[in-house]
Amino acid sequence: MKIQRKTTQKQQTPMNKMMKSALGLALTLGFAQCSTAQTKAVNSAEYALMSNTVEDLVIAKEEIDKAKLNPKTAELPKMYLVRADVYSRIAGAKGNELLKGLTDKAGLEATICMNKFFQSNMPKKDDDLETATGLAGNSFAAAFNESTPLFGTKDFDQLCVYYGELLVLYDKLDTSMTNNLANNKITKASLMETYAQVASLHSDKATKIRILQGLVDQGNIVPAVVEGLSRSYISLGDTVKAEACIRQALAASNNDGAMFQVLVNHFVSIGKEKQLFNDVDRQIGIDPTSRLYYTRAFLYESQEKYDLAIADYRKAVDLDEFNYDANFNLGLALMKYESRKIYEKLGKATGAKRKLIEQEQITLFTEAKKYLERALDNVNYSTTDQINICKALKSACLEINDKAGADKYAQLVKSMEESGDGK
Repeated sequence: MKIQRKTTQKQQTPMNKMMKSALGLALTLGFAQCSTAQTKAVNSAEYALMSNTVEDLVIAKEEIDKAKLNPKTAELPKMYLVRADVYSRIAGAKGNELLKGLTDKAGLEATICMNKFFQSNMPKKDDDLETATGLAGNSFAAAFNESTPLFGTKDFDQLCVYYGELLVLYDKLDTSMTNNLANNKITKASLMETYAQVASLHSDKATKIRILQGLVDQGNIVPAVVEGLSRSYISLGDTVKAEACIRQALAASNNDGAMFQVLVNHFVSIGKEKQLFNDVDRQIGIDPTSRLYYTRAFLYESQEKYDLAIADYRKAVDLDEFNYDANFNLGLALMKYESRKIYEKLGKATGAKRKLIEQEQITLFTEAKKYLERALDNVNYSTTDQINICKALKSACLEINDKAGADKYAQLVKSMEESGDGK
């Protein structure tokens, strides 16, 4: 996905046209008569941009680079603004021979400069503030587009730099830009989530924690950030701190369901999910969701409390019939645990009573088949999971004397095993 730049060319007044025609001479004379000594290079760069030619863009870069190195102009808001304009244009001119070797991180530099412009406490002219509004969008787009290939190269360290700057600049974008981004599924929340994900993959653990902890400290209490931070602490062997940061975030989010799932994932990842019972019970009392009932059912099943597990799996499915995991586990649980009761009764029954139990058996496996078929509709399951579901469905079909169904699922298993394709 590529974000389009806005056109920010200033309206050409007679004065501007005159400046353009005299550009070459003015640059030769070093702008001695139209700027102070302090801002000469900044002004030179700004005037060079007026021509909209690549040749003068190169000149603009040379001048604004001088201004950046000059202690008297290095921190001026105007310098940052013009530098952002120069580098965002360089980023947009990728492929031009004259700019070879200059475009790789031009978008990032533009974004950094825009952030420093807005962060500066020095006085800013109204015209500069107006210019900055449109330029912020162009700089953001340039940096975002520039960062995208880094996912392919897995340069997560550099991606952290990009997304850190993009997140800061996002708050300065105008409504038209944020709407454009939203149309492309880019929001502050999605940026933050991506930032958290790439930070979690940073090569330096200390940097990783600093970034994620910084996001949390700034009030960015979202599941992706908190989960990334907790896993970072786990990687250092500090499970206590990992749990503490999750519980702090959970309290701050008023026991948000998605944040609670982070707590669940934490205990599962360290193999201590059985300690979750009290938390899950409490959360169900606050917000009884399908996912929570599924979680508690899973915990009950791990403790061999099968009746309670099946009851919670049923509640999970009742609340969300498309909870594929709950459907999968419920179907298997009925076949594994409930069927035992029926087989025990069959062993003792005769005559008419036995026929009633046999009908009960058919009803049970028909129900299990329904849940398993629903689970099979989940395209996100791995091939291994799909094979296991199909094997269970084959068994269920045999139990209800559905030979055609059994053959169908046997063939599906054979086909998937032969292809060896995984998802």
